[in-house]
Amino acid sequence: MAGIDQDAVLDEPSPEEVESSGGRLRTRREQTTLYYRLSAVLFVGGGLSGIPPDLLQAPQNSSAILILPVIAILSAIIAWSVSEHAPRAGLHLVAIVATLEVSLSVAFVSTTFAVYFVFIAVFAAYVFEDRWAIAGQIGFTILATLAPIVYDPDAARDLAIQALVLIPTLIIAGGMVTYLREQLASSEERYRDLSERDPLTGIGNYRMLVNRVPRELRRHARYERPLGLIAIDLDDFKRVNDMLGHQRGDQLLCEVADTLSEAVRVHDIVVRQGGDEFAVIAPETNVEELLQLAERLRVKVASLAAGEYAIGASIGCSHYPEDADSLEGLLSVADERLRVVKGEGLPRQRRWQPLPAER
Repeated sequence: MAGIDQDAVLDEPSPEEVESSGGRLRTRREQTTLYYRLSAVLFVGGGLSGIPPDLLQAPQNSSAILILPVIAILSAIIAWSVSEHAPRAGLHLVAIVATLEVSLSVAFVSTTFAVYFVFIAVFAAYVFEDRWAIAGQIGFTILATLAPIVYDPDAARDLAIQALVLIPTLIIAGGMVTYLREQLASSEERYRDLSERDPLTGIGNYRMLVNRVPRELRRHARYERPLGLIAIDLDDFKRVNDMLGHQRGDQLLCEVADTLSEAVRVHDIVVRQGGDEFAVIAPETNVEELLQLAERLRVKVASLAAGEYAIGASIGCSHYPEDADSLEGLLSVADERLRVVKGEGLPRQRRWQPLPAER
């Protein structure tokens, strides 16, 4: 069988990439939009919350009462307006702009506003996935915290004391949020993996089929590459349950799952759809290769036995793009061919043969 393009298999259409959040699947684009809108809320909150302390400042700072909050609100409007289309990398610019605006508040109003740097550190730790990016943003924020010592040497001692308190706070806050976010992401990944696994056999379940195949089809459509689907139904499995008991039947299902997993390639997807029905998704596979794979699976399953009963399988194949361009269509074609095979009572050695598609 021809080799698979490793880079193509691992490539995902980024607009469709999914992340788990709040118990649902959210696309990466939705996630990015959410982060931009979160930054907009923080800009508004920072700008409005700065007005009361501004009003208590000396008269010479009165211009900042309106100018700095207006700048913050304008930043919020921009962030919200571009949220649905701006790239994820633009969030780095958002964090930098927020740092500069806080620095202006510190320089022209009061060093009290330096506490807002904590929100920027928390935002970076929550939004950025790369630890180096988080460290870089927190490092930039720390430099902004130290900047007043340079341009206001008369207050250097007080500013240094403030920095000694604020800098560890930035590091600890950023580190804690990063740790909690990564732990949550890891837990969600484990949950998602478990939710896509058949509890009996350990292979994929129907949910994995529904989640992954549409993404595979989009990728194959983009690169104009073929994909195969094999529907597998065990022969006379009910007899095994009736004669040997359901415990032996469950054991046999696990043996079939292991056999199928060992017979396919590393990037093929093996799932148990339910009962004694299995399916295999074969990316980057033309029709000839699909039939070869189907025959190999039939031979492997035929080598299994439950007591005195030999186990066989009826198989129906479908192929993208010739047969269908959706998961539902591929399953329908493969199931129809499988039913015809079973209905014609073909001998075991022919039960993988695909039939012509009805047009």
